[in-house]
Amino acid sequence: MEANQADNEIEEEQLLNFVVNSLDEELAIDLGENVEVTTEKLYEVLAGASAGGTSINHVCETTDDSPHANTVRGHLTDKFDLDTVEAVGDSLLQRDALETLPDRPVEVV
Repeated sequence: MEANQADNEIEEEQLLNFVVNSLDEELAIDLGENVEVTTEKLYEVLAGASAGGTSINHVCETTDDSPHANTVRGHLTDKFDLDTVEAVGDSLLQRDALETLPDRPVEVV
């Protein structure tokens, strides 16, 4: 029986969820009360900008339900040095890639 093509692909949504959940576990942010944006939404924008090789501004302007770019940058720069966030993200992807990917050829987004 031939493998279903969908079994050999990791969808963008799956990869985004993996990155966001991993960052949230390793770099939890306490945004306090009465904050309308979620940590997950901040990390979605950051991951989208990183994966797309673009800016936080671009992701916020072109994605439905994104917070304003100044909101994202404000929370991230208040809580973290952005170089540290990038380094942790790179380390997480390297650490978990072999454990997460199946033991067969996979097309990755």
